[in-house]
Amino acid sequence: MIKIYGLPLSTYCAKVQVVLQHKGIEFEMLAPPDGYASDSYRKIIAMGTIPGMVHDDVVLSESEAINEYLEECWPTPAMLFGSAATRAHIRTLSRIHDTWVEPHIRALYPQVKKTEPDIEFCHGHIDEFHRRLAEFAAAAQPAPYIAGAELSLADCAWPTTFVHAEMLFPIVGRRLELPPGLAQWRDALDEHDAVKPVVTSCRTAMVNWMQNLGLL
Repeated sequence: MIKIYGLPLSTYCAKVQVVLQHKGIEFEMLAPPDGYASDSYRKIIAMGTIPGMVHDDVVLSESEAINEYLEECWPTPAMLFGSAATRAHIRTLSRIHDTWVEPHIRALYPQVKKTEPDIEFCHGHIDEFHRRLAEFAAAAQPAPYIAGAELSLADCAWPTTFVHAEMLFPIVGRRLELPPGLAQWRDALDEHDAVKPVVTSCRTAMVNWMQNLGLL
């Protein structure tokens, strides 16, 4: 059975879970021993990052590499489909999330834990999040999923990223604003059977984390 090392708060772990659940692949979810980046965990996953995957003698880190491995080993239902151009488009949309959009969420975490977060810093990242999200919207045409009628690898990271944004932005007086056309796409994602449990787990983990910090 595949072992996935991760945490319920992680968008990149959620991204892999969606693929596993959509393809009906049995897996075991494990917390990194002694926490990620620990010496114990690095003995399993050299980079010490999450998610990490162990499948027999295959050991991988990086969500994108893990998901493409799963796609190649379990090609049905396909999540990287169509012509060479369509597959390249799916990869592009997935990397826009990982490279240009999600990092602005991650930048908020050290700030919202402070008694007095740097509001200007936070608002700057939220502005950039929305700017990059608008660029993503311009490159995408959901129908109802981001690459057409079927869930693709480019859809998988977004549902929990939106949960993070929805719950973090109000801490500094802002809110998530979806560009035209993306609200229905988000609704379609949240209703997908492979996505629902991942979003629920993420939201629960976010509530617990925020309560522990006195943010709720």
